[in-house]
Amino acid sequence: MSAAHYAKIWDDYWSDTTDELGQVFWDSRPEVGALDDFHRFGAHLDPRLPLIDVGCGHGTQARALAERFARVVGVDVSEAGLAIARAGEPRPGLEFARLDLLDAAAPTVLHARLGDANVYVRAVLHQLDEAARVAAAAGLARLLGARGRALVVELSPAAEAYFEYLFAEFAGPPPGLRRVLRHGIQPAALQRGDLTRLFALAGLAPIAQGKGAIHTTLTLPGGQVALVPTDIFVFGRASEG
Repeated sequence: MSAAHYAKIWDDYWSDTTDELGQVFWDSRPEVGALDDFHRFGAHLDPRLPLIDVGCGHGTQARALAERFARVVGVDVSEAGLAIARAGEPRPGLEFARLDLLDAAAPTVLHARLGDANVYVRAVLHQLDEAARVAAAAGLARLLGARGRALVVELSPAAEAYFEYLFAEFAGPPPGLRRVLRHGIQPAALQRGDLTRLFALAGLAPIAQGKGAIHTTLTLPGGQVALVPTDIFVFGRASEG
């Protein structure tokens, strides 16, 4: 699918989003989202480099990360999402900018402005088709330059069975996820080995890995929070090894 397609569906989604709690399915509290990911894996990233939150959406995770890092840039393909992010409380060293990872020139331009950077990619790649994933990984590699590393959180193969369970519990798409599907966003869990293969094409290799979960805003009938299984990787230049 084209870059214009992804920009449109995400603009439609964020234009249909208010500040009502629970609307955004994956809107984890940062303590169990980005901050937890960096607590576990942040030691693998050079803290002197800028941090780019790729696919930042309405900015919840980027704003929290700006309390821990000197310079954070939240980027997204959706101007509507960025408008919500910019309207939030400002943080020193935090900015938001539009970035289309599928445009080969755009990451190069941002790298020229920031220099080498670390990137945080939380549950972005699974909603892209295969060709777009390859282009996105290449764009991420350009953002890293020679010294940056990528902390990537993606739906694991186990997520597919978990979504089947959620659909059964709610006799169809549960609230929050229903909004995602209505706007033409098509989540698809990556299969085992997909991430390492994808980043290898961009010249990147895994440095660390682990398991995690997206803490969603969905409450299950039993009162528990729905937790979507994830794989977590830190990628760096293959030449580092």
